[in-house]
Amino acid sequence: MPYSVFISHSARDRGLVISLAHLLAEFGVQVHVAEWYLTPGEPVARKVLGLIERADCVVALLTRDGTRSNWVHQEIGFALQKKRMVVPVVEKGTKAESLGALQGLEYIEYDPHQPDSALSKLANHVNVSKLDKEQKGKTLLVLAGLIAFLLLLSGSEK
Repeated sequence: MPYSVFISHSARDRGLVISLAHLLAEFGVQVHVAEWYLTPGEPVARKVLGLIERADCVVALLTRDGTRSNWVHQEIGFALQKKRMVVPVVEKGTKAESLGALQGLEYIEYDPHQPDSALSKLANHVNVSKLDKEQKGKTLLVLAGLIAFLLLLSGSEK
């Protein structure tokens, strides 16, 4: 299963979301942005919560607009409740009290006038997490194979 990231954001940060999604896709990361997956007739909250639940990581874009979004704060709260890794990307000059549940956590600083630095740091962080997940998956496969082999051996000794 590919490594997946849900991007929590304000609708006003569309350009940043698109740039980030394209960058992460270059690393083979599956990106989920709620409004890109139209499901007419489905409750929006259920769709968003499902995307977060299936994600390996939630990137929280805490820009000036993002910090004012009730949706962003609700998505962060749900992600934390579900024990998803949340990576805060905080716009330069944002006040700590605007970060809600993420206040006091390390974050990636985003400067809207020089976004490349933040995007690069974020892509690197997500890629390292992706590679770590892939390595753990390979280790589990090897262990499962070893267990199966040992079970076969013990069964043939009877």
